[in-house]
Amino acid sequence: MKKIILSLAMFAISMALLITVIIPLAEHGKENGQKVETQMDTIDTKINSLSTAIAR
Repeated sequence: MKKIILSLAMFAISMALLITVIIPLAEHGKENGQKVETQMDTIDTKINSLSTAIAR
């Protein structure tokens, strides 16, 4: 019985850690990734417009 209670307590601690730390960090990484992707698209567009101007 003591092992079951200990296992449930450890499970509760791990779920609390997952909810309070890991998920917010993952969402923060997703937001930063989307921001960087937008910046890369802008840079690609500017480089492409510059290369067509040079070719003419």
